[in-house]
This record gives sequence, C-alpha cells and structure tokens, in this order.
Amino acid sequence: MTDRGYWSKRMPARISRRRALASGLSLTAGAATWAACGGGDGTPPADAGPRRGGTLRTGTTAAFSGLDPQTETGTGLAITARLYGYLLHVDPRDDSIIYDQAAQVEQPDATTFVFKLRPGIEFHDVEPVRGRTLSAEDVVASIERFRRNPIATTKTFHTTVLDRVEAMDELTVRVTTKRPYAYSLAYLGDISAGAILAKELIEQEVSLYTAAAGSGPFQLEQAQPPGRARIVRNDGYYRGPVPYLDAMEWEVFTEGTSLNAAMLDGAIDSIPAGAQQDARTLAAEREEIEVTAEPSLSWLALGTRMDVPPLHDPRVRGAIDLALDRDAMIRDIAGGDGRILGPVNPHLAEGYWALFENDVREAFGGSATMDERRSAARQLLMAAGAERAAFTLQVANLAPMLDVAGVVKEQLLEIGIAVEVQPQDLLVWFTNFRRGAFQLTLVSQPPYETADIPLRFFHSRGPDGSGSPFAFADGTTDSLIERSWGELEREQRRKTVQEAQKLMIFQRPMMELFTSVGYSAAWSRVRNRRPGLPGSLAQYNYEQWIAE
Repeated sequence: MTDRGYWSKRMPARISRRRALASGLSLTAGAATWAACGGGDGTPPADAGPRRGGTLRTGTTAAFSGLDPQTETGTGLAITARLYGYLLHVDPRDDSIIYDQAAQVEQPDATTFVFKLRPGIEFHDVEPVRGRTLSAEDVVASIERFRRNPIATTKTFHTTVLDRVEAMDELTVRVTTKRPYAYSLAYLGDISAGAILAKELIEQEVSLYTAAAGSGPFQLEQAQPPGRARIVRNDGYYRGPVPYLDAMEWEVFTEGTSLNAAMLDGAIDSIPAGAQQDARTLAAEREEIEVTAEPSLSWLALGTRMDVPPLHDPRVRGAIDLALDRDAMIRDIAGGDGRILGPVNPHLAEGYWALFENDVREAFGGSATMDERRSAARQLLMAAGAERAAFTLQVANLAPMLDVAGVVKEQLLEIGIAVEVQPQDLLVWFTNFRRGAFQLTLVSQPPYETADIPLRFFHSRGPDGSGSPFAFADGTTDSLIERSWGELEREQRRKTVQEAQKLMIFQRPMMELFTSVGYSAAWSRVRNRRPGLPGSLAQYNYEQWIAE
C-alpha cells in the first residue's frame, strides 16, 4: 500500500465555528499519490516509483466545444480541471475537504466562510499574467463571473444563496451566504464554478475558446476544438515534482469504431468512458489493456407536465410508473449493468443519500409481475377516463436517448397509451424543458455530486429557483428540501433527504428510470490513473505517469 499523501489528507466538510481547518500538507518531493494497492487499476506495484516524462494520449467521443471552465461540459472540462487551480474540493464519497490553493477555511458563523490562500502560488507564464502571484482578487473575480455568466448552468447557489464575496487582503477571501447552507463548500469548489481565473482574463473579456491562464498543474500548449488539445507540465506548480507527465493530449473521435481501432493500434493510451461491449472487445484483443467498470453518477428519468390533462390526474402518472419496466431497460439498454433508483443516485457516496431499492420498487408495484402491473395500470387509466391517452415525448436527438425513448414508447403502448416521440436538437430540448413546454420529456441527468440539485427538481421553485418545469408544488416536500439545506450534520441531513424522497417517488413529477455503468480502458503502461475516483475527482488527477 502506498502512502496516501496529498489527496487523502482530507478534513470533514462541516466546519466548527471559529475553528480553522489547516491542510497541513507537505509540499516536499516526497508528496505521494492517490492511495491504492498495486493491481489492475493502473496503480504501480509497491516497489515501483513514478517516472518523469512521457505524454498521456486520451481518446474520446465526448464533445469538445472550448476551454471556458465555467461553461464547458464535455471533454474541455477534463482539460480545464488540470489548467486551473481551485480553493478546495469536497469529496462526494464522504463530504470531506481536499484543499488545493486554499490552505485553510474558517467558519466564524453559520453564513460566513473565510479562506486563506497559500502564499506564492503563481499563474502560468503566459499572457496576460506572465507568472504573477495569485491573489484573493482573482478568486473574487472568478466567483462573480460565474454568478453573472448567462451561459453557465447549475448557478442556483450563486444566484439564490450566495450573498457577498470579498477580498479582505491579498490572501484572504470572505464568502457570505444569505442563509446556512450545507452545500456551500461543494459549490465553491465545484469543477466549473470553482475554477480560479486570472482577473485579467475577466477584465479584458478574453475569449476562453482556445486560451487559458490558470495556476494548475498543466498549462495550455494548443487547443483545436472540436478535435484535439495538448497541455504541458507547469514546471512552476506549487506541488512539485508533480505532475510527472511532460504532456497530456486529447483527441475527439466522431464514432466509437475508429476510437477503439486507435486504442488497439496503440495510437492512444486511454479511453475515459465507453460502452460495455467495446470494453470487452478491447480487453479480449489486447491483454495489456486494462478495463475497469465505473458506476455512473448520471441517470435517466421521465418527466411529466403535471398541469396538462390527463397527466394532472395522479392515477395517470401512477399508471405510467407501473408500465415502465426498468429491469428490461437495464437488461436491454445497459447490458445488465445498471440499477433502479429514486431521486438520488445510489452510486453517490455508495448509496448514503439514496433510498433502498425495495423502497423505490414499492412506488411501481413492488414484487408484482409485469403482467400484474400492466393490469393495474389499465385499471387506473380506466378509472381516470384516460384509457386512450396519447402523449408526445420530447427527447434530445442523440442516438442513446432515442433508443431509450423507443423503449418507453413500446412499454406504454402495452397499457394503451400512444406515444409520439419528438426528437429535438439538444438546445431546443433544453429550452423546452426549462420552460415546461412539454407533455412527457426524457431527462438525462448529469453526474451530480451532492443530493442538492436532484432534490431541487421536486421543489416548487425548480432546480434553478425560477419555477418547477413540471408545474409541481407540494408544501410538505418543499419544507423537507429546505430543511435539508440548513442541516450541517450529515446524518441528520441524510434522514431528511430520504424522508423527502419517499414522498417524491409517489408524487411522480419525474420518474427515475435507471443509472448505469461506464467503462474506462488504458494500456497497462499508464500508472496511477485511479479509475475508481468518482465524478470530478477523476478529472483532477494529474499524478499519472507512463512506465517504461
């Protein structure tokens, strides 16, 4: 077992009042890597040491639309996480704090956070900063830019909870919230919202499409969206000797066949996420390729507009819920690698916040057979006078989403509901979803790393505070969600989160379908790649190295 080192020196995310939590990190050459035992996960044997040099080449089919950390959602986000520094991160597995460019944070009262920055951290030696020292003003400017950014998503904390952010001196930032909020640190260290940009980039309104000036472990050498990018080691990084790599490269492929061929030919070293069958093929073809199954924090759900007849009738929504055969979806779409879920993904924090599967199943028939469930669904439709109901189902025009929409259509037809699938450009679908301009809509949830946004979908003000896209409102549900926001004790908040979910699964503004598993692959020469890191933590890993 290797020394857990830098990334494992974490602190509880709940901060006692008037108590400073210093990181206490050793920044010597002996600073170690992510902990893991040697084996087939890209971890070096115990007697091997990191080797400096080499280029890690990653292939992907995820879109690459630019390098603005506050708006990018695809491949660019994996790149920017290595270009920029952050105050800290909150580990979604246990809510502990991983300090980065903040040395400590104090919480003098329930609505105030005071961050002390590490002294001497420098931006990359590029225009317009030329290696100047990072300051509190950069942090303030970055947070305010995100709050004002019209394109940035998941801004609920910044627009409804955050009150003020101030530079108290060169190395001190004070953040004040409007109310006690359990998820404050998670948002302040978020992979998008938490990136620290040089204030010159913001003041001069520099386009970040192909430019970057951060204080992270790598600096940008070249970016050519939507095809490729290359970043090189920042030799002035405060945590030397990492990174060990000379460079990291990304190449975007238009389809999986050419991506897999490049992997087999050795033209790329790793694939961060792929399909089950592709992973099996790679592993069968080359024994030196290591494949790892990684539970996804994303999931799929069916949304209903509850003020549209006959969906306003709970019996109709109940009938739809009964007719959705999640087990068949997992078998036929996810290759058997998936899980049924409630509003919070059971892959988050190893199920700490989620409902037990048996509780979720009670909402759509429990142990009843599908034939029994369909019979009960038809009876509900008949009682509601909706036995010939017909709906349109909006879906983003993406092949995997269309596959799921087709299955939903077939399953609802089994109880007499006719569904017309309406494929839409992603932006059109998203606009209609946020406006509530739909009857049924297929929702692909991103990998949320707290229970906050998943629960906010069931709040009367919706995920962004502007209103429920489902026209759903329930006072008891709102009260439970709002109570959870102020519960700083983790176990207490867990009980409230689960109590709220037990209401949500029977109210059915949104019916969760399933969550699945992704597969990462890498040649065995890639060491310390940590495929098991959840969510954004995997994007911050910059301690990989290439074995000889």
